[in-house]
Order: sequence, then structure tokens, then C-alpha cells
Amino acid sequence: MALNPLYVQDQLPKTSAAAIREFNDRYLAAIGASKPTGWADVLGELIPTDRPEVTFPVNQLRTKYTRTEGESKFKKLGEASFDVKSEEFDDGYQAKLLDLFLKVFAYRQWQAAPSRLVLAEEQFRHLQVASLLSNGTSTVCVDGQNFFSTAHPANITDSSVTTTWSNYNSTATNVLGSTATANGGVVSLDNLQTEVTSMQTQVLDENGLLYGADPDTILCPSDYYEPLKNMLAKDLILEHVASGTTPFNPAAAATNNFYKGRFNVVPVKEFSIASGTTADWYLVDSKMVRDGVAPWCSMRMTVPQSLALRVFDESTDFFKNTGNIKMSSHIWYGFGLVLPHAIRRIKGPTR
Repeated sequence: MALNPLYVQDQLPKTSAAAIREFNDRYLAAIGASKPTGWADVLGELIPTDRPEVTFPVNQLRTKYTRTEGESKFKKLGEASFDVKSEEFDDGYQAKLLDLFLKVFAYRQWQAAPSRLVLAEEQFRHLQVASLLSNGTSTVCVDGQNFFSTAHPANITDSSVTTTWSNYNSTATNVLGSTATANGGVVSLDNLQTEVTSMQTQVLDENGLLYGADPDTILCPSDYYEPLKNMLAKDLILEHVASGTTPFNPAAAATNNFYKGRFNVVPVKEFSIASGTTADWYLVDSKMVRDGVAPWCSMRMTVPQSLALRVFDESTDFFKNTGNIKMSSHIWYGFGLVLPHAIRRIKGPTR
């Protein structure tokens, strides 16, 4: 008798074609039902394409009215661009055909495999974007500077705009405050307030004027998520002052948590938490992202179904040599850092 009485022998596949057909149907259903979720999809652009390489233009219109004196003023349309190339990646499953015919547990695993491929593809995007961000201090972006830099040009194509701006703090700064020790100890809002103010007052538009960035999202490593979330959920936070005899003395009264309800704190489990790494954190303005100022893009190349899901059934040499059937899923992706305006990176303390 089967482990689950709802499964009977008649429900098991009779041929490899039936098993493969069910796998294929479930894979397509999972793809169709999946929605872009998670920080890497929500805070960046997920772009479908049918080409292996795409050039993305970045326009610099620099529209700014000035007093009319003499002839009317005109500017040339400036444009920069960056390229994103897709690469092929794959994973798959194989199974002994006889097990699928006779064993309920093996058949259940075969049925569950398509949804695992969909989840693995989503996780793959997050890992790739996390790697892009982690290497953003040494990756040149469209304006010729590293993506996280203290000297981004306000205008990429017009040299008459000489101002620069920053989206990076390279000094170790704890998101939990200047009085915190690693991801514990006495918390404070001072570091967070300083970095929010820096983003608000440093990000420039193409005219060299303040863009109006106002972060509402914090990306942090998983080991800082719970303390940060709990700190920002409090109504009151105890302030501490320096003392000549002890490190800190609690103040007589607590201060209001002026950031309560302000930020969406997102734990990024894809960031390394190994000993010796830094607990870097990021401020993001999701409103700018929704307006088209995306910090990164994930480009997915669509291909024919025969290339995306490859079938090795009873007619193949693989089956004749092994008695196994297999399905191989192939995806084509390209990833790139785009515009640095909506994100700020702050170096964290060393673990």
C-alpha cells in the first residue's frame, strides 16, 4: 500500500513519455504562476529580451531654464550607454524510469522538481545581484566612476557641469548606531540619521542640483536584520552619553524613535556573513526605482522551449545506457549595475 492512500498504483506513469509530459506541464505551470518577488526583483529591473546583448541608452537632457538674454539657448542631446550580455546557465534532474513506474516517493520527487527549478532561478538572480553590489566599489558604471563612489559626475555628457556627488561612505559605520558593538550592545539612531541626511543632500541631478533622494528601504546582512528591525519598531530608544568612568551611562529619559514605521528593512541572506567580512548596508529610495532610476538590471533572454527544457527520454542513448530519463533546464541571463542615484552603500564594521 502506498504511503499516502490518495496515491494508488493507477496514478503512477505508465511510460517515460507520460512522466516527461507531466514534468514539462508542471514546469510551464510553475513558470507561468511565478511572480517577480524578493528585493533583487522589486528594487531593480527584470527585463525580458530576445537578444543575447542589449545596449541601454542613458539620456542626459539637462533641461534648466535661465534668463533670456539675446538669442535663445539650445543644448545638444547628450547620451551615454552601457551593454549587458546574457550567458547560459543550467541545472536539471534525472530519475530511474523503473522507480517512477513503481515507487510513489520517487514519483513525488519527480513531480516536485519543476517548482524547485523555478525557485532556484529566482535565488540565482538574487545571488548574482548581491555579488554585483558587493563588488560595486570596484565596478565601473555608465558615468565612468565605480558604481559606489564619492565622485560621480552630475552630468555624464556635458563637461560644463563640473559638480560631483557621492553614494558611498567608506568609513566603518554601524547601522545600529555609534554605541553598538557589532550587531549587539547599546543601539542608537545617530549613524542612520547621518547617512539618510547624506543621501538626501548629496545625490545630484544632471544640472548639478539636488535630486531629492529620500531613502525608505534598508538592505542589511541577515545577522543585523533582527536587531535593526527591533530597534526601528520601538516607540522609545534609550540615549546614552559618554562617561569618564564607564563607557556609557543611560540618560535620564528616552528619546522618541523618529524613524518608527519609516523604513522597510530587508535582510539580504545572499550577502556573506563570514568572519573577516564587513557588515555593509545600503539605503535605497524605492520611489526613485519605481520612477525608472533602477540601480541594477536582470536581463532574461527568452529562447525556444526546446532549448529551455531539454528532454532525454527512452529514445536517447542516455536512457539506453543508464535506464534513466532526465530533464535539463537552461536559462540565459545578463546582469548589470545601472544608475547609482537611488542607492547608497555604507561600509559596516568588520565581523
